[in-house]
This record gives sequence, structure tokens and C-alpha cells, in this order.
Amino acid sequence: MAGGNGPQALPKSRRRVTSAGGVVLRERAGGKGLEVLLIAIKDGRVWSLPKGQVEPGERYFQTALREVREETGIEARVLAPLGSIRYHFTVRDDGIQTTVTKEVHHFLMGYVGGVPRPQKEEVDGVDWFPVSEALRRLSHQNERDAVLRALAYWDSKAPVGTHS
Repeated sequence: MAGGNGPQALPKSRRRVTSAGGVVLRERAGGKGLEVLLIAIKDGRVWSLPKGQVEPGERYFQTALREVREETGIEARVLAPLGSIRYHFTVRDDGIQTTVTKEVHHFLMGYVGGVPRPQKEEVDGVDWFPVSEALRRLSHQNERDAVLRALAYWDSKAPVGTHS
């Protein structure tokens, strides 16, 4: 006769992850507005902002610059912090149900140079998109909000043509 506790629940755990990344903007050719740099992940099903985990000894802005360069091949410079977002998701780590709390620090970044080249181990695609298309493509509202904060800052701080 089995015990009266029903099916055995999976062991549970929690962990925290801190990441940083960027909303990279550049002027479109011919002064036709701005473009946003996005990456495709999960076999191209998810469009996102470039970001990654903070390594020991790194400051958040350093992580953001490194991750943009590694994931996209693009060199950028930090123009301003955009704040952070926090969200939760569940994964299975070796059969243990793990609730992950992820905090992502976003930075407004300006394009410096380079050609989009996805980091093949982690990224399925990378490209520049006009703002309206980038906002449509982004898979998560919290990243759309980060782009909107970046655009508000960009528009408020510098005259047109000074963001190269």
C-alpha cells in the first residue's frame, strides 16, 4: 500500500542571475530616423536586446559593452543607464525545478562600428531595424519599454546628427 501523500513533488531550488545589456541605436542612412540592434534567439523565434551575465569583477556597463560586442560583433559606447528590470522563470536543473530571478541592467548605447555578426554559440541572428519594426519584433514588453526609455533619453539629450 502506497503512502497517502500522492505523487512526489520535484525538489525545488532558487537562484539569482544578474545580466546587463544594451539598447544600441544608430542614425539610419540619409537621416531617416533611428535603428535598433536586435538579436534572434531560440531558433529565431525570439527577438531580444543583446545581454548577458555579469562576470566577477565587472561593472554593469562593462558587461553590457562586452555582451553587445560578443553577441553581435558591434562596437558601441555607453551613453546612459536605463535602469533595470527583474523577472522570474522556472527551469529544470538536473531534475530539480528551479525558480530563477533575473535582473537585467540596460544601457543606452550609441553605435561606434562593426558589421552585425551573430555569436554562433548563443545567437541565431542579429540585425538593425527601424524603431517601429524593432518594437514590433521584440518578444518581451519589458524590452520594448527599455527601447522607449532609450528613445526618450536620446531625443531629450542631443540634437539630431550628434549620435555617431
